[in-house]
Amino acid sequence: MHTNNTKNEVVGVVRAYEIAFLSITNLDNFPETRALFNVLNKAIDDKLELYFATDANSSKIEQIRENNHASLYHYNEGIMKNMTLFGKLEIITDKTLKTNIWHDSFGEYYKNGKDDGSYGEFIPIASKYYTHESGDSQKKTRENFKIFH
Repeated sequence: MHTNNTKNEVVGVVRAYEIAFLSITNLDNFPETRALFNVLNKAIDDKLELYFATDANSSKIEQIRENNHASLYHYNEGIMKNMTLFGKLEIITDKTLKTNIWHDSFGEYYKNGKDDGSYGEFIPIASKYYTHESGDSQKKTRENFKIFH
């Protein structure tokens, strides 16, 4: 189970960013990073359900099926709080969940609506959280590595 402090830190950081960076292993066994819209970042509940949408023909889907270990990085230089989540990805096939994830703004990318895209869930296992304290000429970084149970 998540500790309240960990959960609150993670939810606070995830809600603050519109874009997250997903790193997965491609089929040639190299790391590959992509920017993703932070889907449902305003509606995260205490289950820490993190979703993403991608083109149905994206190579990302095949890569996830081959190796579902991933990291999700949230970064904002302006507020100097950064977090990496480590976890696993699952491809979503449930039509009701796809409907709940769909947002009208996705229509710009998925011309045929919610069935035009593929959806995934990122399930966090651990996090690494960085903060840079302001007012210190030798900015300090606090690193915490937390395991979710």
